[in-house]
Amino acid sequence: MTKPSKYRAHLLATMVCAAIGGIGLPSTAIAAEADLIKRIDALQAEIDALKAQVMKAQSDAAKAQAEATKAQAAAPAKAADGKPVATSNTDGITVYGRLELTLENNDDGKVTRQVMQSHSSRIGFKGQRKFGDGLTGLLQIETGIAPDDHANSSAFANRDSYAGLRHDRFGTLLYGRHDSPFKDLEGTASLVWGSGEAMEIIIHGKGTARAAGSTWVNLHTRMANSLQYFTPKFGHVSGRLAYAPDEVNGATGTVRKPIYGGSVEYDDGQFNAGLAYENQVRFNGAGKDFTGMKLTMGYEQGPIKAGMAFSRLDNDAGKKTSNWMIVGSYKTGPVVLKANYGASSQTASGAADGLKMMAFEVDYPLDKFTALYGYYTKIANDRNARGRFESGENKYTPVAGDDPSALGFGIRYNF
Repeated sequence: MTKPSKYRAHLLATMVCAAIGGIGLPSTAIAAEADLIKRIDALQAEIDALKAQVMKAQSDAAKAQAEATKAQAAAPAKAADGKPVATSNTDGITVYGRLELTLENNDDGKVTRQVMQSHSSRIGFKGQRKFGDGLTGLLQIETGIAPDDHANSSAFANRDSYAGLRHDRFGTLLYGRHDSPFKDLEGTASLVWGSGEAMEIIIHGKGTARAAGSTWVNLHTRMANSLQYFTPKFGHVSGRLAYAPDEVNGATGTVRKPIYGGSVEYDDGQFNAGLAYENQVRFNGAGKDFTGMKLTMGYEQGPIKAGMAFSRLDNDAGKKTSNWMIVGSYKTGPVVLKANYGASSQTASGAADGLKMMAFEVDYPLDKFTALYGYYTKIANDRNARGRFESGENKYTPVAGDDPSALGFGIRYNF
């Protein structure tokens, strides 16, 4: 019982006793005690208000301390000289990837098969570590997988895998294995996927490589043991440089010849254009480099996307090709319609190893991560050409001059 309650009980008891016992209690005494109780109630109210203020102040102080501690933990630690020091391994690892599977009717010109294809399915891990002053550490490990048949899964870290540094003002430097600038330059010139993807077959020379022999190499490559520099963006323009040194493989003794290349690209969100170059030094002997030049252009407006690509590949040993492709897509409601067409010239007069390729694709997105799709694609090989579809893990090389085709239906899920 609080003190005011005790006084109220005392006053009531006194008045009851007086009434029962006939004791005469002066009215002035009763009034004085009632006034005292009012004062005590007022003091108690002030004490309660002070207690509430103290408790709120303590709560606010605790919240401020918690926020300060959190901010201090998030900020890069500084040594005595003011330079950042490590506080944790990374700022978090992200798991990402893609599963893309189709049931495909594949005809190599002689044999028709029904196969399950995995088109560049992969899983990867990437992270970053902020050092302060605009400097961030980067890491990525990416591996190709075949969810339809694990036996076809690739070696660990066979895709883009690297460590590097990025600076807000000076750009990015990566060490490891990464797509070459020549391969990466696409803009909106590559819209059709799966077996209908024509960039690597036509523009990067994979179709030609099937017939051109050991003096020919395709430029749809990831550069192993490479050092790559990405410029910051200057307005709508960005660039890349890449170098892979002359290196002897310790396990096999194979000598990897030096490779260098670069690209520059303009992209304002509606129009894009790019130029790339690659040189594989001494690929065909002293003074004979395999070189490639590539040009892309693209345009996006509302539901329409269109693009084109051109390349010139030269083995410096009497063989060269000119290659081109056009591509377009149109979105109507949720459905996206896509098509491409391209051609590679013969490598020399009378070689008859050129080819043409066309593809159609229909996409139906279920959400921003998942889509159902179908495609039809066909390659028309010259008499000595052996171009084939390169995307799936089940590849069937046709007899020279035969024309392979494929019809597929599948699902693409990005995460």
